[in-house]
Amino acid sequence: MYLLIDISELDQIHLALFDSEKRTDKTFEGRNRELLFSVDQILKEQKNSKKDIEGITVVVGAGSFTSTRIACVVANTFAYVSQIPLLAISVEQVEKVQDLIPELLKQPKGQYISATYSGEPNIGKKK
Repeated sequence: MYLLIDISELDQIHLALFDSEKRTDKTFEGRNRELLFSVDQILKEQKNSKKDIEGITVVVGAGSFTSTRIACVVANTFAYVSQIPLLAISVEQVEKVQDLIPELLKQPKGQYISATYSGEPNIGKKK
């Protein structure tokens, strides 16, 4: 089973658990800081555990700077601890994420993904 993390929409956490034949999507209303709670909740609802996840896909290049960073940090940490592959995808690839399983499995374990942002960060005072 694989995990999709998409927090590109404001105050929405879209997660999916999928394999080549089945896909379960769930959208949680809430702030990006609730990502870990949401992952835990979808796993429990589907009667799965963290050990069942064999790879993670993460949407980058869309959404807020902070949401993208949180998604990448959570995915990178999870993948490092579990020694599973990661794949950064665009928001346009979410609907056909199951077709990306072969590409995900080609990714080396222990390799991190980098955040790609949709714009410049808005941090600090404007000059």
